[in-house]
Amino acid sequence: EALESLGFDTLKLQVQLHRKLAFPFSTLVMVLLGIPFSFVVGRRGALYGVATSLVIAILYWAVMETFQALGENAILPPLLAAWAPNLIFAASGLYLVLNLET
Repeated sequence: EALESLGFDTLKLQVQLHRKLAFPFSTLVMVLLGIPFSFVVGRRGALYGVATSLVIAILYWAVMETFQALGENAILPPLLAAWAPNLIFAASGLYLVLNLET
């Protein structure tokens, strides 16, 4: 607030602050997303599970960086820019959990 009152552009700092709060929840999102794949690995092998987890992690990182850039360029509000990747991946994980064939 002090920097903003002095006339500095604090949008990038706001995005980073919200991202620091949202990032610890990424572990819970990854667990929610990994549960359905843990049931599939038994049928397809361990290498399939490792490859899938790497692809998901890289995709999550790319989405996080994209939304951070959108927030820092004032295309999205800082709160949404930080929390959107968690919301997107949690929704997809929840969808996969609810449609899991056991």
